[in-house]
Amino acid sequence: MIIRLFLTLALSIGALALSSPSVNAAPTPVPGGANQLTGVSGGLTSTLFNGKLRIRKMQLRPATATEASPNAGQTAVAFVYIVSNGTSGARSGNFSASMVDSDGVAVNGHPTSVYSAYYSLQPGVPARGTIAFVLDSGFTPVKILLTDGNGPAFRINLKPADLPAKPAP
Repeated sequence: MIIRLFLTLALSIGALALSSPSVNAAPTPVPGGANQLTGVSGGLTSTLFNGKLRIRKMQLRPATATEASPNAGQTAVAFVYIVSNGTSGARSGNFSASMVDSDGVAVNGHPTSVYSAYYSLQPGVPARGTIAFVLDSGFTPVKILLTDGNGPAFRINLKPADLPAKPAP
């Protein structure tokens, strides 16, 4: 009796295996990362709006000596932008930014002065901001992640032409 039950089960499994189509599908990629921030994306020349703030006139330039102090083998870059309030009420906050390379390695930026990444804006009012980065030799950023904790993040995609020319040694 047990042998008959075992044989019936084995034949049923074999029949299912034969009747199932061959599976050669690619594995399903894992979406996003751990607690990935929602946000809007665009290039350095874009005007980006996250429903609360508008970022425009973005550029990367070599940082001045007062903005950042790189060591030998490092480069200092300043990210400058204009932020404006896109809501009907007053908004304030403080931006933080990271430059990210193609491997996902991030370098955190720092404000160039006490208020260079802070904003306090009435509706429609713009302000300038500057955040400096000190990059090790060989670090090539492909993205800037700009966050303030008050809304969706900004992901600024970078092209090689967006990066300032490296100074001659």
